[in-house]
Amino acid sequence: MKEETAREYYLKQFKHENDKASDLFGSDIDKAETEIVDLLKEKDLTHEQAYASLQYAYNLIKYESNFLKLQ
Repeated sequence: MKEETAREYYLKQFKHENDKASDLFGSDIDKAETEIVDLLKEKDLTHEQAYASLQYAYNLIKYESNFLKLQ
C-alpha cells in the first residue's frame, strides 16, 4: 500500500462541500466568498496552493475563534 504524503493528507483535510454557504447563512456571505476567490486569483496561486491556503486559513480561524463574532 502506498504511503500517503503529508501534502496529500493536508489537502484532503479540507473537504469540498456542494452546498453554498448562503443557503445556510444568508446572502451576505456571498460577497465574502467572492472576495476570497478573487484574492486567490490575484495572488496567481496554483489550485493546490490556493487549497492549502484555505486549509491554513480555516485552521487559523478555528484557533482564533474567540475573536470572531459568535451566533
